[in-house]
Amino acid sequence: MATLEQLEARQKQIQMQIQKKKRALAAEERKARNHALMVAGGLLMQHAPGGDWKRVDWDRLAEWIGRYGYKISECEAEELPMADAAKRLRSWERKK
Repeated sequence: MATLEQLEARQKQIQMQIQKKKRALAAEERKARNHALMVAGGLLMQHAPGGDWKRVDWDRLAEWIGRYGYKISECEAEELPMADAAKRLRSWERKK
């Protein structure tokens, strides 16, 4: 039978593994979200004046999105787990 000290050491190891896994999952989520934001920004910039982001009036764009951004909800799909949502996005990118 394990001693109390051995069990406490094992508990500490498991807690460290849990923390490491949580950090890895958070990093994976952040990476997938950043990718989605870059794709969305790219879609937006395709329609920038002359295709040049340097010509965008950001105040007017923010105002326009504030006025018409609700229409984005018309593009809603089922919510997927992060990995599946990332696959859906990459699949869409390949089709372009």
